[in-house]
Amino acid sequence: MQGSDAIRRRNAWWGLAPAFAVLAMFFSAYAIFLHTSLQPGTSGGAAAGGWTLDNYARYFASANERSVLWRTMRISAELTLASVLIGYPMAYVIVRCASSGLRKFLMISLVVTFLSGTVTRAYAWLIILGNSGLVNTVLRKSGLIDAPLRLVYNEIGVFIALLHFVLPFFVLTMMAPLKNIPRALEDVAVNLGASRWRTFFLVTLPLSVPGIVAASSLTFAVALSSFLFPMVLGGGRVRMAANAIYEHIFQAFDLPFAAASATVFLVIALFFVWVFGMLQHVVRLGPSDRLR
Repeated sequence: MQGSDAIRRRNAWWGLAPAFAVLAMFFSAYAIFLHTSLQPGTSGGAAAGGWTLDNYARYFASANERSVLWRTMRISAELTLASVLIGYPMAYVIVRCASSGLRKFLMISLVVTFLSGTVTRAYAWLIILGNSGLVNTVLRKSGLIDAPLRLVYNEIGVFIALLHFVLPFFVLTMMAPLKNIPRALEDVAVNLGASRWRTFFLVTLPLSVPGIVAASSLTFAVALSSFLFPMVLGGGRVRMAANAIYEHIFQAFDLPFAAASATVFLVIALFFVWVFGMLQHVVRLGPSDRLR
């Protein structure tokens, strides 16, 4: 009996070996990353071969870097909020709508966005939002504007394109929690005299809060790492953290400072992921569990 248990444990460890190998590879990459960030940058620092925190000091002392980091956090938070306001009703309609045609249309509209690459979508939005693009052309011909609106090479264009990119992630993630809410609970509330709106706000919405937190966490993480859309739609004027790190590597050729910038960004991103995880744990607890 003990021999069979040992064999099962050994087989389990061997089964986990590929996962451990992949994790070791990633962690070794992070170790090299951290080591690079502690090397002297192109602006000087400690003696060659020595470790220094000058790159981190330069990062936090730079108003430009702090501005880029703040812009990245702000745009990601705004995108997450917009995804909740737009994506939650879409997910609710897909799950609860009685019209199969409408459900299929919304699902196709979401899935089709994954069939084209990010480069294609970025340049498509650049054409649509340009001065002679579809949006400005329709507005001018309808007489609503005399001069074209500036919708590209600023935060407006970046926000629209990124919202189109992250919204399917939120909706598809949100659909499962909504499906798991028993319709019987809503029917009971309606039978007891509650209106449809009251049922939604007192039954459906509270039960779907853990799903909202989970979908928001994914949306925030995806928006946080945006690179292509700010570069194309922002035209170099809207720099997010990934764009700044890219410039440090391929324009300034300052790998230590780029590694330090990326390390700071990674720590902050992991902190927000942890916050979302803790929030999801809290909202899953019942009122009695929170008091314990």
